[in-house]
Amino acid sequence: MDIAYLGDEYSHSFLAAQRFGGVDLKPYKSITAAVEAVANGETQAAAVPIENSIEGSVRECLDALTALPVYMAAETVLPIEHCLIGTADARPETVKTVYSHPQALSQCRAYLERAGLESVAVASTSEGLQRVTDSTTGAIARCARPGQKVLAEHIEDYANNATRFVLLKNTPSTVGGKVSVMFETVNAPGALLKALTVIADFGLNMVHIESRPKKGAMGRYIFFVDFLFGGDKEELLHVLDVLSRQTGYLKFLGRYEAATEAN
Repeated sequence: MDIAYLGDEYSHSFLAAQRFGGVDLKPYKSITAAVEAVANGETQAAAVPIENSIEGSVRECLDALTALPVYMAAETVLPIEHCLIGTADARPETVKTVYSHPQALSQCRAYLERAGLESVAVASTSEGLQRVTDSTTGAIARCARPGQKVLAEHIEDYANNATRFVLLKNTPSTVGGKVSVMFETVNAPGALLKALTVIADFGLNMVHIESRPKKGAMGRYIFFVDFLFGGDKEELLHVLDVLSRQTGYLKFLGRYEAATEAN
């Protein structure tokens, strides 16, 4: 299976793509570009980050799920350890500006503030490594590229930092113990409560909920919900049918096996 991923072989997304069983791994410069590769048929799948234990949901991934005809086929959770990377002649005190993906910068916010470092957001941790050109520039990433070195390890603000990655395909998966959906509620009092009550009435355990603004519509939101499900296909179709009656729009994102913990 060929899998698109964010960055290059020095990124965490590369490790996730390997874990998903990718044989031909194809790097892309942004999450959106990797997801578009699936939607356009350039690749069979994409491995992208969707949620971090420190910073929460990855907004670019949720927006791609909203805009493109892709679906979740699997998930995995990876431990995330960040390092300060510099040139071979750099020292921690010589670095003034640090480049990395916005999520990585946020996960190391306290370290950056203590060190008095200027942070610059770029499309990926891999691009951050490419911006390291002299002893005054650094990057936050998983590991160093050839000719670079690790200046500080474990600089994330919290221990047990982890990110959930999802495998996206252009057809939905229908096997597993976890279901993901996205929906927009009707513009009426109690609309979200009525939708969530459907999940509760079926005795299902909702394990995640997130909202994103509906593009071009101030005050309107798209809700992403994950719940555990052990029934058969017909039972799931019934749940989705009832849920669709309480929403203005519903998209089934996929059914897949739930990842338990980072390893």
